[in-house]
Amino acid sequence: MNGFAQKISHDSAKAGGFARNARASFMGSKIMQSIGVEANRLDAVHNAMMLRLISEDGASLPAKDESDQLAAQIVAVARVADTALAAGGTKAAVAAVMRESGRTIDPMIAQNFLRLASSPIFWMAMDAAGDA
Repeated sequence: MNGFAQKISHDSAKAGGFARNARASFMGSKIMQSIGVEANRLDAVHNAMMLRLISEDGASLPAKDESDQLAAQIVAVARVADTALAAGGTKAAVAAVMRESGRTIDPMIAQNFLRLASSPIFWMAMDAAGDA
């Protein structure tokens, strides 16, 4: 990760709740693509993810079904990454997801996030999502 991408992502991560949800939604969508969510489940997982993102206690709500369970796992990764991104930039986000993998977040979801996070393009797109 070059210093420029690190700085812009860190600066944009300080934006308000709308931007935070936009970044988390972007992360979640990319994670869904990377894990290969079946086409017939995409809408259900995405809708459940969005409901969890806009709800104050969305991360702690019990899952209603398999799609909601997957959405909860994706939101957990996105929240860990976004909180660390706001506090310390892209390296902090990666470190936080690595640290929480297998503890508070699903290791398979974390692994897919880390693969995505290894690309500077991911972080540049994240910056654009944060400006939404």
